Amino acid sequence: MGLFSFLRRKKESEKQEIKTANRVMFEQIHEVKDTHLTKLATNIINGDPLIINLESVPVDDANKAIAFLSGVIYAIEGEILTISEKIILFGNSNLYEDGSMQELLDEINK
Repeated sequence: MGLFSFLRRKKESEKQEIKTANRVMFEQIHEVKDTHLTKLATNIINGDPLIINLESVPVDDANKAIAFLSGVIYAIEGEILTISEKIILFGNSNLYEDGSMQELLDEINK
């Protein structure tokens, strides 16, 4: 079961609500491009948490993406959570305040 397969299991009426963010971005990266990383960084800076799946990219490219996005998180004093070896959550520090993000993560890990 992949990281994003839980989204297909949920009915529209059962969608998870994250109260500390307008939306949560899920990205399955197949190729690391600077322009794409910059767009992801802009969304993170604007308050949208990002769950990124780097399982299909080579280790060097995954490290490049993680290093770049980690710098963004450092700049906004955010938080990084490793879900698995190549699946990582990047977000603002207030992301976990109400517990809704933890509920989403628990649903992903079912």
